[in-house]
Amino acid sequence: MAITAQQEKFCQFVISGLNQSDAYRAAYSCGKMKDKTINNRAYELMKNGDVAGRISELRSPVVKKLQYTLEKAMEEAEDALKVSREKEQGGAMVAAVTLRAKLNGLLVDRKEIRTGPLDDLNFSELSTLESKLRGFIAGNSSGTTH
Repeated sequence: MAITAQQEKFCQFVISGLNQSDAYRAAYSCGKMKDKTINNRAYELMKNGDVAGRISELRSPVVKKLQYTLEKAMEEAEDALKVSREKEQGGAMVAAVTLRAKLNGLLVDRKEIRTGPLDDLNFSELSTLESKLRGFIAGNSSGTTH
């Protein structure tokens, strides 16, 4: 079933970025309608299969343009590798190979957290240590030694 001209306007306004209620206000004459009524009608309109299908149809080309796939990234990394080989740029070659390896999950950035003797201290023990260190620092800044 085809959608009406007002439904098409509603769809266009939704695609343009308006929320459903504002799109409804822009597409329909809402003169003295309460916000709750507008919200309900916009909600019902969005549940209409033909309207939802039209919105999906309108979004499809935009979504396709925005998609950046692993395949595309790999192709671009391969192109970069070819150019860096041709120009004999070792650093660029390493960067391209590294990028390809990361894209394939062969290299993973990770951070190492090292633990030490302070990790096992409780809050009270850390506070005591902090006080002693502050006293030591204060004493050394005044020229005295301990």
